[in-house]
Amino acid sequence: MTNSKVRSKERGNSGKSVLSAGLIVLILIAVGLSLVYIRIKVEEVSLGYEISRNKKKTQDLLKENRTLQSEFMKLQSPGKLEQMAVELGFKFPTQKDIIYIEKNRVVGNK
Repeated sequence: MTNSKVRSKERGNSGKSVLSAGLIVLILIAVGLSLVYIRIKVEEVSLGYEISRNKKKTQDLLKENRTLQSEFMKLQSPGKLEQMAVELGFKFPTQKDIIYIEKNRVVGNK
């Protein structure tokens, strides 16, 4: 082969290698972007599940709060307090149990 034909073949091969290197870079960029996109979607789904769990937990805690408030109101009622006091051994005071105090002096039966 002549010298000019060898040079033209070299140019053709180098043109193909530049083209294939460019194609490889383009494919790598596409694969990289695809992986980033998939990662974003996975995070999106993961955050969706976390939001759902947190909403459920919030609803459960609100329900428990309402239950505890209801129980608190029942325990605060005068009838319930009286019943609990009687169960604990408390009794209503009699006239003998009352002590009168006059100006720092105790007056009454002891």
